[in-house]
Amino acid sequence: AVLALQGGGTSSRGAARAAAACIAAPPEAAGAAPTAASAARLRAGRYSAYEQLRGPYDRAALQRFFALRPLEFGGRLVEFTRAAIAIRDSWRRESDDTQARGVRLREQLAVLGPVAVKLGQTLSQRPDILDEEICEELKPLQTTNKPFDDAEAMRLLSEELEWRGPIAPGVCAPECAEPDGAPLFASISASPIASASLGQVYKATLHDGSEVAVKVQRPSAMRQVATDFAVLTTVLYGIQSTGWGNGDLVEITDIVAAGVFEEMDYRNEAVNAQRFERSLDFLGYVSVPAAVPSLPPTPRVLVTEW
Repeated sequence: AVLALQGGGTSSRGAARAAAACIAAPPEAAGAAPTAASAARLRAGRYSAYEQLRGPYDRAALQRFFALRPLEFGGRLVEFTRAAIAIRDSWRRESDDTQARGVRLREQLAVLGPVAVKLGQTLSQRPDILDEEICEELKPLQTTNKPFDDAEAMRLLSEELEWRGPIAPGVCAPECAEPDGAPLFASISASPIASASLGQVYKATLHDGSEVAVKVQRPSAMRQVATDFAVLTTVLYGIQSTGWGNGDLVEITDIVAAGVFEEMDYRNEAVNAQRFERSLDFLGYVSVPAAVPSLPPTPRVLVTEW
């Protein structure tokens, strides 16, 4: 696989340079490396239990899972409640104009995470529900989200693609198994080119010179999505049981959740992209960036043409 990616191989001197770049760090960086690696390992362990929920959405499975984790469920419910109160207070303050309310709504949704951000993205396109000025303030949620730590992204990239060496010359995942091995990419951007609610994208170059987009899912994405939908369906069920609403609040949430859970598996995205391109073949001018065959998509990593 290494030879295929590198178009025929690499010199021992090139591998040595890659290893030296990873190992020969400045003293302060070398001292910080164990701390960063330990933090990454702790975060990975914290999120690993939620991976059993990855797959088709199952509300009953979510309820069983969080019935054993009442403190986490309750804590997230409190966070939603606090955000709702902050938004309500902003709406009630006469000193806050429409734009200020939109800013407060966007800030609270961004803090709450992927599910709330997707709600905001939908609302930004619905001036029939919210004031048009508020919709404008929500539109940055479509393209601008706070990126997660690059070291975490490199660790996840290494795990998902089962790569034991450097990610690129001078770029190693925390606790890289073979720092003197061949790099996965010829180069990769130092920071993400774009960051979304569920993941972020890096620009990389393969060893044959091809530029690719490397999409990496947030390590906490599965945990946040599962917890949020468990909270939402429970709260909405309680509201619906009081007779408020038209009786399909939980069902609507289930439909949205099913779509988000499908989106959590990047293999589905790769397949859907191919289907989309084929459906528009008759136009003759529509193309979609294809997944790179030598780096097949995984649930949390997708490498496509740039």
